[in-house]
Amino acid sequence: MPFIQQSTSGPVTGSTEHFAPITVTGAQTATLLPGETADVTLTFTNPNSNVRARLTYIAAGDVVIDTVANADDMTYCHDQIELSTVGVGPLPTLDLSQANLPFVLPAAVKLKEDSDIRCQGMTFHTTWTVQAQAVR
Repeated sequence: MPFIQQSTSGPVTGSTEHFAPITVTGAQTATLLPGETADVTLTFTNPNSNVRARLTYIAAGDVVIDTVANADDMTYCHDQIELSTVGVGPLPTLDLSQANLPFVLPAAVKLKEDSDIRCQGMTFHTTWTVQAQAVR
């Protein structure tokens, strides 16, 4: 049950050594049942031809409910989704002008075990904050 995100870092901004943090989103591509987890795959591109980009951290952001059967249940359903970066292995370094490097966050999205039918069929996306450092 993958959640797939295609993300591209923008040009270097900030200091000469750090990229500004970027927020990337993940979209729901499969249905989760209560208690299930899903991986999130983030895909990165380094648009710079003169520096490599070493990812220094990835942090869970927020969940955004896109659709739910009854709009009154949006808050309840939002609170039923947990994000985690536990188990994330070493972060990669993108080579000069490297494009489309996938990176998997294992079991990064979970639908709580006690979720009820109010969230059946909902769609949502997730946000993640990513920081990179310029390296030669």
